[in-house]
Amino acid sequence: MKWLLGFVFTALLMTASPSYSQSLQGVWELVEGEYINHEGKLIQYKDLGLKSTKIISGKHFSFVTMSGEKFWSSGSGTFRTDAKQYIENPIYNSFSSPKGKEYVFRYQVENNIWLNSRWENGVRV
Repeated sequence: MKWLLGFVFTALLMTASPSYSQSLQGVWELVEGEYINHEGKLIQYKDLGLKSTKIISGKHFSFVTMSGEKFWSSGSGTFRTDAKQYIENPIYNSFSSPKGKEYVFRYQVENNIWLNSRWENGVRV
């Protein structure tokens, strides 16, 4: 839950191809990020030693995140996208996401860098 609670995610694209969902296809490595915890405090990923890899293939995603050498979180499921939003629908995860919960991100890809931030009801979380 900590990983998807809310964050800005900057990733390095290892492989990609053109168009909305196709531009996200490949293996992504977390470069930097932040999230807002349950107390409303902004937490930097580097302060937690977070490392993460996300794989996007077809209409599915999978990720695993480590804090130093310890497991932090993981998840997989389906996604959809348009020109501005990337929306994940987790199927399996380590953070007890409610069934049917969608995670909506605003995103852009520039020079093989994927920038995204999660939003709920118009507020970045």
